[in-house]
Amino acid sequence: MRVNKCASATPATDWLQMQGRLLLRASFRSSVHPTCVKGAAETRLQQQSASVRQAHSQATNGTGGGSQSSFNRKQFILYPAAAVIALTSVAAAKAHQQPLLDEEHQHSSLLDAQWVQRIPQQQNVLQVLSAKSLDTHPLLTKDHIFTAFLRNGQLKDMVCFYDTVEKKYYTVLQLGREVCGFPTIVHGGFTATVMDETLGFLLFALKKQQALPFWGPAYTAHLEVEYKAKISAGSVVLCTAEIESMEGRKLWMKSTVKDGPTGKVYATARALFVAPSSTRLAKDAVRLLRDGVFPS
Repeated sequence: MRVNKCASATPATDWLQMQGRLLLRASFRSSVHPTCVKGAAETRLQQQSASVRQAHSQATNGTGGGSQSSFNRKQFILYPAAAVIALTSVAAAKAHQQPLLDEEHQHSSLLDAQWVQRIPQQQNVLQVLSAKSLDTHPLLTKDHIFTAFLRNGQLKDMVCFYDTVEKKYYTVLQLGREVCGFPTIVHGGFTATVMDETLGFLLFALKKQQALPFWGPAYTAHLEVEYKAKISAGSVVLCTAEIESMEGRKLWMKSTVKDGPTGKVYATARALFVAPSSTRLAKDAVRLLRDGVFPS
């Protein structure tokens, strides 16, 4: 389809949004390989860049039937369909295709504890992540903070579960020794990090279920932590995360760190995650595509 290169940016914007929706729908099909999605996204980016340059040139030279002020450059740039797809659809396609953990990746020494064994015995609860599976996870490799913690010894082991009906996430962690502020006591910032990341895991699980009113990523905008009791270094703790409410691009969640399902409560948290606007999303997508976050 040819872009209408008149002074108004609306026809081109509508065309780009339409192409973005078509590409987005295609990216969620299990048959679409992430590399193919990225290739299509790069093609759209090239087409969009050419359209922006030509339309801007016409508006500046007065050949587009209007003045320079009539060319809304932002309206063209804020809807580069390919850029948005580059950030969101590749991750979605990879997540959609990710199989359940195999027996090797399911193994964790934490499963020797009876209270940990009882978590996946509940109806609708699946084991979705482990320390071993981080090495092959499509999004949680390289610079992910839990990967670094496990590599450097701040975490000794980890296993995660998700209740697909209650939409509740469970992260069981064996803490290391080098996680303290006051001697032998886990630093509060480390506890907050564990809670924030478990909330992020819940967000990822919800996206995989297509249970959110928005697509694309969401980031922590507010995190409020109340510390109830000290955690000793080397402890095994359970961090849970649940939905509190959803409204548009906003997702409120809550988290608790305890000494097992019925044990002492160490900390509670309430967090607001916000999905970026199309403006911010497009800018982030261009940067991530440029930096090769989703390499072919």
